[in-house]
Amino acid sequence: MTDPNAILIDRIDARLQVLNLSDRKASLNAIGKPDLIRDIRRGKKRAELPALARALATTVDFLEGLTDNPSRAEPVSDGAPQMPRPEEMEKDIPVYGTALGAEVSFWSEHNGEVAVEQTDLNTGEVIDYFRRPPALRDRRDVYMLYTAGSSMAPAFEEGSPIPVDPKRPPAIGNYVVVYLRDQDDEYAAGVLIKRLVKRSASFIELQQFNPPATFRLEPRQFRAVHRVMPWEEVLGV
Repeated sequence: MTDPNAILIDRIDARLQVLNLSDRKASLNAIGKPDLIRDIRRGKKRAELPALARALATTVDFLEGLTDNPSRAEPVSDGAPQMPRPEEMEKDIPVYGTALGAEVSFWSEHNGEVAVEQTDLNTGEVIDYFRRPPALRDRRDVYMLYTAGSSMAPAFEEGSPIPVDPKRPPAIGNYVVVYLRDQDDEYAAGVLIKRLVKRSASFIELQQFNPPATFRLEPRQFRAVHRVMPWEEVLGV
């Protein structure tokens, strides 16, 4: 009986030759890591075979010797984007630890001092990893966190996962993660997950839903404003 792994390796080699790809390059194209094909040659697990088949412009059936036709059938498009299966996506987007922090007070143009829900965020503690969709393949800076508290419901219920982009500046109306400064004016002591409603050279104005509040922070009170990414952007739709 023919060794299934030998057939698989022969078919992989055939596609590598046609596409003029090295083992390393094809592996990187498939899963973003260089050792997939090397591991297959060593007889290791093949969970990422669908991703490798796409990188080699063929099908799993061809690689496994179930058909001699290497062509990929073109799916009938209904206008919706084609997403890989979850097991085909790397699980490497870090989720940082959060906890509900003490309320903090900020100045409101209409109500004076208002109490605002704060989140304690520990970027040194990775508590989980999320799978990386194709739209974020080259965005290694993106991270995730879980909301603590319900101050932004119904936009974000307590415990909702939110993806955060630290590079692209937020626009008015975006949800944001604002890193506060502590007393030595150097490090963030906590974060605010709110909606950006106004911005100037001398302040940013944020909105909280529960209890309703709109308040301002001066530049001396925060050190960074990161944009919360809409899920349609994360999923590339």
